[in-house]
Amino acid sequence: MKPLSKFAIALGLCAPLFMSTATFAEKKIMIPEQKFLVGTWTGLPEGSKVSAHIASEGIYTVKLNADGSLTPLGEVKIPHPSWITFSKDHKFVYVTNESENGAVTALSLNKDGELKKINEVSSKGDHPTHSTLSTDGKYLLVANYSAGGKDSGVSVLPILANGAIGEVVQNILYPKGTGAIPSRQTSGHAHSVTFTPDGKKLYVADLGGDIVRVYDYQPSSKQPLKADPASDLHFPKGSGPRHLVFASHGKFAYVTSEMSADVTVFELKNGKYTEIQKQTLPEKDHIDHKSASGLAFSPDNKFLYVGNRKEINEIVGYKVDEKTGLLTLVGRYSSGGLEPRAFSIDKSGEYLIVTNVHSHTVSQFKRDKVTGALTPTRVALQIGQPTDVKFIP
Repeated sequence: MKPLSKFAIALGLCAPLFMSTATFAEKKIMIPEQKFLVGTWTGLPEGSKVSAHIASEGIYTVKLNADGSLTPLGEVKIPHPSWITFSKDHKFVYVTNESENGAVTALSLNKDGELKKINEVSSKGDHPTHSTLSTDGKYLLVANYSAGGKDSGVSVLPILANGAIGEVVQNILYPKGTGAIPSRQTSGHAHSVTFTPDGKKLYVADLGGDIVRVYDYQPSSKQPLKADPASDLHFPKGSGPRHLVFASHGKFAYVTSEMSADVTVFELKNGKYTEIQKQTLPEKDHIDHKSASGLAFSPDNKFLYVGNRKEINEIVGYKVDEKTGLLTLVGRYSSGGLEPRAFSIDKSGEYLIVTNVHSHTVSQFKRDKVTGALTPTRVALQIGQPTDVKFIP
């Protein structure tokens, strides 16, 4: 893993765009130092007019200092490390290499945040865009999105004793999509994989099929996933379910739908999740304001934040009723860039960090922990095509 002090100056990678810590000093806000990782799409899109020095080369480590400022620490060269998953003991990191003939890479992680590549294996699909670990730590589950319309689905890969990834033991391919939006749904598109808090079921959001597919997890079987179609969550045609999170107790589930730009709330009733609410993300009903992305809870689970892209580029905040699971709008906030794909909140709950893919920026917001409101701090880093951000546990 290379230190970035000279590297950033030479190539402009991870160089701070602007910083202002006066606000933090005046209010004397100090937090424990923390580190986070930033995943990217490496290189630049074909035909891009952006300067080549912006191009990412892999995955980056950054420190959030006690005063709120950000310090780039290092990078590891890996192709398209677009999604980041930590092992339960936090000693290993698994990233999806999002490209045709997709792969997954295992890395070791030390206490200083340094990464070292262990191995790389095929995901048996195209454009793997999301992953998660089974709660027992035995398997890495990968969603192969497949931008090319083939080999989409979910793959199961064993985790070996040394933290390395084994070859795929189960590969479930998805059928054609709904076709409701031909440019996006002619085939299945597995976009995320999420376990229930008890680890017994896996929920896979299929954007192309307008469905969240459900599987029983059977760790003792050679085929760990068994389809449970009776539990599948169905969405209106053209919705495009993308990402899902569960409340910590598992009573409620929250799903973003990319094309319809909304978040749907489900409640567990009689062993099955039933829709109880739907919140529209943009203020105006306009096609150019609809492209939902990631979502995340605050550390205290009292607030939920959801990304929305296209021309609107916002993070939408909601207060969560802990008893009913229902959402109440807190506010809509400019993401500070273009294409807010993912974000993460530090363990103190003070800061939210967002990756703006097309403006090549990682931007910071201050959170009001009482109201859930976000305020831009004007602290940011320049990183080419940042796609994911995860605080090291």
